[in-house]
Amino acid sequence: MTTLAVSIDELVGRDEWAAVNEQGRPFVVYKFAATLDGRIAAADGTSQWITSAASRAEVHLLRAGCHATVVGSGTQQADDPHLAVRGRDDPRLDLSSVPTAEQPYRVVVDTNARTTSEARVLDSSAPTLIAVAPDASTDHLTGSSAEVLRIPRSSQGLSVPALLEALYAKGVRGLFLEGGPTLAGSFIAARLVDRVINYVAPALLGSGKSGLLDAGIGTMDDILRLELLDIARSGPDLRLVARPCTGAQA
Repeated sequence: MTTLAVSIDELVGRDEWAAVNEQGRPFVVYKFAATLDGRIAAADGTSQWITSAASRAEVHLLRAGCHATVVGSGTQQADDPHLAVRGRDDPRLDLSSVPTAEQPYRVVVDTNARTTSEARVLDSSAPTLIAVAPDASTDHLTGSSAEVLRIPRSSQGLSVPALLEALYAKGVRGLFLEGGPTLAGSFIAARLVDRVINYVAPALLGSGKSGLLDAGIGTMDDILRLELLDIARSGPDLRLVARPCTGAQA
């Protein structure tokens, strides 16, 4: 098993969940992995793997510590992630005993229902929710194990507050947001991220996709300042844990 100096509950901020849950929404943990120059993918779109096997093993523990793992349609299209908690990424991590019934939800925020019927998130390893716009056609998902959530559109994609409300109604109290940068930007713009976990690899790309796209911040006056809670090594990588400074949330 992978060994951590702090518990998973501490990393995902479980003792802070209740205060956020009182607002009728899940506590949101945003995780991303990047190079030292802030890139999450190379110029040709490849992204596997920026961080080490040790960091990828930790991510499965973090997923297991929350009730849902959420990605956007861009990430789903580019990487076809499986998203279930598993131990195959690193021999030190054995989560094979986690039964399907206790797996976190796999959630794809897919405004126009672009997730194909062959997507790996549609297997039976874990329950899956596909969040789409009210007018999106989901005929191609009929017969799959996924449940479709109809979420109102916003100016960019789907309404983040409405999505969180729908997931809260499903029993999700802690949400693990894995990106991509567009979806994460929507959460940041809505000031609906409660914790940030950033894995930084000692590597440089120089070009490629940035770790965060349009977050509604156009001037230094609007910068979202974070309080750094923990700094630790994860194999050769660095793991930073932070949260918005008091007063920075909506």
